[in-house]
Amino acid sequence: MAFCSKCGVKLEDHVLACPLCQYRIPDDLVQNEAIKKAFPEASNSHARQSYATKNKIFYIYFMISIAAMSILIVLHSLIRPTHRIFQYAVICIIASVIVLFLLLGYIKRVHRIFLGLGLMTLFLTSMLDSIDAKMTWSLTYALPIIIFSTAVAMIVAKQYAKSAHTNHFIFIPVYICVTLAILLPFIEVVIALNIIHEIQLTWSLISTISLLAFSGIVAGLYYQMPEYIKERLIRLFHV
Repeated sequence: MAFCSKCGVKLEDHVLACPLCQYRIPDDLVQNEAIKKAFPEASNSHARQSYATKNKIFYIYFMISIAAMSILIVLHSLIRPTHRIFQYAVICIIASVIVLFLLLGYIKRVHRIFLGLGLMTLFLTSMLDSIDAKMTWSLTYALPIIIFSTAVAMIVAKQYAKSAHTNHFIFIPVYICVTLAILLPFIEVVIALNIIHEIQLTWSLISTISLLAFSGIVAGLYYQMPEYIKERLIRLFHV
């Protein structure tokens, strides 16, 4: 810390002239502003460490999956069983690698993750159903349910991201319950059309009414909840 030779004002080390009397400070008393400070600038390395950890997890699981599929293929060629359990296992291992890739967060946006999970599920069900050279339940049951579920999940995820309640933890179960309330009647309709060939709603209506009632109660409790309780819950759940 330097002082002005003319008026005695305390100056920063890198000041070239006194801001009060405009007296020029001698060059040998001025320090370079770029000199390293006693405390280095803080840097957040969590994102880099998290990304490296995810890469290790995915790489290890991928290599284990490759080894497992190789063993299954060799055993299948040696044993030549009449059942198709080896084909089922290989397909499930491939699907699990895709699921792990999506869940580790390599794709940032949630609605894109839902889209990837939907496409992977379509692939899995189609491959499992086609092993016996006949496409039956994957077309009549899985295809409509997966497409509708993926579309609803993507729409709800986008609406939640745009809503003003994004940081309110209590609205996460509300959105999940509303999503299930939309999906359950459609699932029962698909099952009923394939079994009894007519639309019949029973258990899905009861579930939907219960889920919507629960969502309304939870949302109402949040708005009636005192502020100090909200703050405690936010600290408790770290949201």
